[in-house]
Amino acid sequence: MSKIVNIPELRFKEFSGEWEKDILKNIFKISSDKFNPINSEKQYKCIELEHLAQNTGKLLGYIGSYNQASIKNKFNKNDILFGKLRPYLKKYWLAQFDGVCSSEIWVLNGKKVTNNFLFYLIQTDKFNLISNISSGSKMPRADWKYMAEVPFFIPQKPEQQKIASFLTTIDTKIEQLTKKVELQEQYKKGVMQKIFNQEIRFKRDDGSEFDEWEEKRLGDIGDTYNGLTGKIKEDFGNGKPYIQYKQIFDSNIIDIKQFGFVHILKNENQNKVQYGDVFFTTSSETPNEIGFSSVLMNNISELYLNSFCFGYRPNSIKVLFPLFSVYLFRSIDFRRKIIKLAQGSTRYNMSKIELMKIKIDLPSPPEQTKIANFFSTLDKQIGSTKKQLAKTKEFKKGLLQRMFV
Repeated sequence: MSKIVNIPELRFKEFSGEWEKDILKNIFKISSDKFNPINSEKQYKCIELEHLAQNTGKLLGYIGSYNQASIKNKFNKNDILFGKLRPYLKKYWLAQFDGVCSSEIWVLNGKKVTNNFLFYLIQTDKFNLISNISSGSKMPRADWKYMAEVPFFIPQKPEQQKIASFLTTIDTKIEQLTKKVELQEQYKKGVMQKIFNQEIRFKRDDGSEFDEWEEKRLGDIGDTYNGLTGKIKEDFGNGKPYIQYKQIFDSNIIDIKQFGFVHILKNENQNKVQYGDVFFTTSSETPNEIGFSSVLMNNISELYLNSFCFGYRPNSIKVLFPLFSVYLFRSIDFRRKIIKLAQGSTRYNMSKIELMKIKIDLPSPPEQTKIANFFSTLDKQIGSTKKQLAKTKEFKKGLLQRMFV
């Protein structure tokens, strides 16, 4: 039998030999330095668990220590913060300044490893696994008494530095792509508002002006219909495809890969949906989430709608171009009108009768097409960047598996 050696699957060519085996308490330590905001006049930036992003290593914000009453953990720049409460949330951060943090956050410092290398070691599947063998059920916390004795494998300092430096470049790429997506979405949001406010107008191909937009009531250019009725739990799981609530809530275009299935009897009187129909959610926990819409952009012979939503069918796609409606019904101005329809106290609902009274400014069909194609191009650009981001994150995940033992 061949000898099992403690070396990673993926390694820089200038390094060789086995990695050293040791238990965690010898590899890094947890700081015990405390800060009492009541007894100190010194003020620090204070980080609570909600300020640590999940699984990204990013800091979302902080508060001042001056208004805190509980004992905090102290940390210094380049220390590593790790959320021990609900460790499955994967909250961690490489400190960029001195400060204090919640007692539910460990402050880690390398003993046999550099902090830059430790920052990636705690992101590995192995570390995630052992940190989630926790104490407590309702409020699980990582158990250092157990974790301290778990063996890990570590390379010498030069290899640690090389690994950390390489993974840092990957994180930088992820950060750049994340920022690019944010900027693209901000641009789309801004230009979308200006187009639907008619601050920006498109022109015909010959350079001439389009006709003025016309005010229309939704009820004058289309009709509503109900989703599935009379169905019980046992009817769902197989049969004919239907559009689920979450599909509408999550995206302005129906994703045909996420259909549910429902048993429909022969000759059963249920409304079928069709290309160009708009679907609205009617119930939500907050007014801001009421009436989200999504549009069916596919021709499907037999498709139904869930009972917690209703459909809106324009009289003609020449009056309301389907791709234009994708953006119209999620525009800021239309969303403001929708939110005003929310009725309730603990659960909010929207009347489709009231929705049909809403007035919209509608451009001519040729201008609708121009606007829709413009936004569709933006969405493709944003989608392309998101795919790059997803691939880079997946690439990093693979590196963490293959570059560590």
